[in-house]
Amino acid sequence: MNEELRLRVVLVVWKPRVEDEPMNLSEGWPRVLQVQLSKDRTVWEPPGVVVRHGELIVEAMMRIASTIGMTLPNAIRVLAVDQTPATDDAPAEIIMMMDGGWCTDADLLEIPDCLCEHERHCGHRRRWATTQQACANYTALAMALGAAVGVAPTFIFERVEEDELPYDPAHDIN
Repeated sequence: MNEELRLRVVLVVWKPRVEDEPMNLSEGWPRVLQVQLSKDRTVWEPPGVVVRHGELIVEAMMRIASTIGMTLPNAIRVLAVDQTPATDDAPAEIIMMMDGGWCTDADLLEIPDCLCEHERHCGHRRRWATTQQACANYTALAMALGAAVGVAPTFIFERVEEDELPYDPAHDIN
């Protein structure tokens, strides 16, 4: 088992159901931005990075925002903190779920396939996931989303495999 511990920063970016009133939950919980790192992967997750040695958390947040074509909100907030144990393939992680703010489809309309600073041509895909899809295996994301909208979630999600969730291609951004 890997003994190393690393810090991961995740941006919680959400799209309100009522764009003129982002904190209005009367139409339902907001959708959550997720990315898929390459076309051959099946895992959808909120955008995040491992913090580099000596890098400030806000710098890691700016790196994520730059990659997904966004600007950070003025207020930098920690919404939730999570921890994952080490496995044979990966070290243990402390995950800081940071407020990436809310946006609309128009805010993300012009994002190209990949803004990463390498030549792998990832073809990142993005989607607006329902709260059920986004939080099914990620309880800390449900708590972070609740903190972002100022309401504790009154739902608990059962862990399910991603391929068991219904997929709605209408919510893909690109």
